Amino acid sequence: MEEKFRVLKTFYNPLDAHITKGLLESNGIEAFIFDENMVYVNPVLTTAIGGVKLLVRNTDFENATTLIYEVDEDNSMEELKIKCPVCGSLKIRIVNSPNWAAFLIMLFSFSSTPNTGNTKRYKCKNCNNDWVNSE
Repeated sequence: MEEKFRVLKTFYNPLDAHITKGLLESNGIEAFIFDENMVYVNPVLTTAIGGVKLLVRNTDFENATTLIYEVDEDNSMEELKIKCPVCGSLKIRIVNSPNWAAFLIMLFSFSSTPNTGNTKRYKCKNCNNDWVNSE
């Protein structure tokens, strides 16, 4: 019988993928990393290939998803000390999307870091309020 695998999560940094893989394996879930070498060989292609993929067996997918969700929730609750301006909830997540303009400027100017300011977009998990916070 052929085993089927599913992408559990994608990463833009291979080190983050390895940390998550270690977490899964320490909880008895075997995980595999895909496209890591492509990112190391040509980092510009990271977005084009969809990042580094962490795969698990179909039979382990639900358990792995639950474990990752719990860990992500715990970490985000500890890191973000920001309250929702509407309901005052601390259940906040960062929802920044890729800044394609900054990426293209960096790519064509051959600079290593674009100067885009330090603006973050947040979303409340309680009331779904969406807001931008400049730091």
